[in-house]
Amino acid sequence: MPDLVIAARDSSPAEKAGADIVCDGRSDVVVLAKALAVPDCEVVLTAGTFDVNAGTASDGTRYLRPAAGVTIRGAGPGLTRLMAEREPCRIAVDAPGVTIANLGGFGYVGIQDAADRFCCEDVYLVHSLDGRTYLPFGRKGGCTAAFMVWGRRGRTLRNLTFRRCTAEMSYHHGFSMNLAGALEGGGFEDVLFDQCHAISAGSGFEGKNGLPGVRDWSCGFDIPDAGDIEGMTVRDCQAIDCWQDGFHLDGSWNGHRQRAVDVLFERCRAVACGQRSGMVPAELYQSGFYVQSARLVDCEAERCRKAGFLCKNQEASGLSLVDCSDTGSAYSLVVEYGGDRARVENFVSNGATRRALQMVGNNADVGIAIVNFAGKGLPVLLGCTERLEYVDAPSHVEDLKRYRARGYAMAGNRIAIVTDRPMEVVEVHPPSANRVDMAGVTVEYYPPRPAMG
Repeated sequence: MPDLVIAARDSSPAEKAGADIVCDGRSDVVVLAKALAVPDCEVVLTAGTFDVNAGTASDGTRYLRPAAGVTIRGAGPGLTRLMAEREPCRIAVDAPGVTIANLGGFGYVGIQDAADRFCCEDVYLVHSLDGRTYLPFGRKGGCTAAFMVWGRRGRTLRNLTFRRCTAEMSYHHGFSMNLAGALEGGGFEDVLFDQCHAISAGSGFEGKNGLPGVRDWSCGFDIPDAGDIEGMTVRDCQAIDCWQDGFHLDGSWNGHRQRAVDVLFERCRAVACGQRSGMVPAELYQSGFYVQSARLVDCEAERCRKAGFLCKNQEASGLSLVDCSDTGSAYSLVVEYGGDRARVENFVSNGATRRALQMVGNNADVGIAIVNFAGKGLPVLLGCTERLEYVDAPSHVEDLKRYRARGYAMAGNRIAIVTDRPMEVVEVHPPSANRVDMAGVTVEYYPPRPAMG
C-alpha cells in the first residue's frame, strides 16, 4: 500500500474519494513538494492533471526535491500529467534511492538526477504544448536535457536506470549525462538505458550572436558528454530525427579525458539524425552513433545526414561492432583518429551516398558487405583524411594535430569487403599514399565479376 495518495483537481470522483489529499489547481506545487520531502515514502499520483506552475515550494522555486528513498508513482504516462505551461518545473533528485514511475511531463517539465540508485521507469516528457512547436526553454533558464544526470568532479554516480522512458521534442538533449562545471575528473558507473526513445531531440534554438542553432549540440542520447563511464548498457533504444547525433559518447580530447569501460549498445536504432539541422551548426556531427571505446551489437542506422556510425576508437582494442548495419546515410561506417585493433564483424552498408567505409587504423579486423552504393566516387576510402571531410570541427584543430603526430600509416589490417559493385571499390587518400599496407585488403564481388579476355 502507498503511504500517500494525491488526486488532481480533475481526477474522477472515485479517485478523489480514495485520496489522502486532493489538489486544487492553485497550490499543487506546495502539496507535491511537501509530500515528496518525507524520506522512504511511496507517493501515488492518481490519473489527472497536476498544475506544476501553481504555487511554489518552500524555497520559493518550482523544484520538486524528493527525499531519500522516495517513490513517485503515477497511473501511467498519459494518465498522470504534470503540466507546466508557463514556467519550468523540475523534479530535482539530490538524495539516493529515488524512483519516478508511470507519469508524463508536458511543457516546461524536466527530470534531473545527481544521486546514486536512481530509477526512472515509464516516464514520458515532451517540451511542447501542441505537439508541433518547441518551447523556448532557453529564455526561461534553459534545459540541458529532458532526462538529465549531473555528476561532479571527484565523484562517481552509481546505479542509474532509465527503462521505457521517452523524450519527445526536447529543447536540447533527450537524455544526457554530464559533469557540472567540469570536463573531466568524475564519472558514472552501472548505468542502464532500456527501451528508451528520443524523438525529435533538439529545438535548434541554441545559438550564438543571435544566430539560432549555431551552437546547438542536441543529441538523442548524450551519454556521457563529460565524465568517465564504466558498466553502461544501452539496449533496445531508439533515436529518431535528432538535431545532431542519435547516440553520442563524447570520448577524449585535450582537457576532456574520458575513460569508457564495459560500454554496450545492443539492438539500438538511429533514424534521420542531423537532417533538420542541415548546415546550420558550426560543428557538424549529425550521425546515428558517435562512439569511442564501446561494443555495438545488432545496431542499425538509417538515413542520417553524415555517418550512420562515426567511431573514433580513442583506446586500442576499444571498439567493436558486431552485426550492425546502415541504410541510406551519407557515410555508413567511419573509423577515425586511429582505429587500432578495432573489430568490425558482419557490417552491412546499404545505399550509402558518400562512402560505405572510411577508416584509418592498424591491426584492425573489419568485415563489411557493401550493396546498392549510391555515391559518385569509390565506396571505400583508406588512410589519412586531414580535417575530416564530413565533420567541420574548428575547435578540434589542435587535437587533429596530435592525432596526426601518431601517424596515419595503416598496417596489419584485415579488411574483407564483399560487394555487388562490378567495378573498383577502394581508394587511398592522397595524404596517405605509400603509407597504407594493402596486403590485408580483400574484395569479393557478388555476384562474381565476369572473367576478362
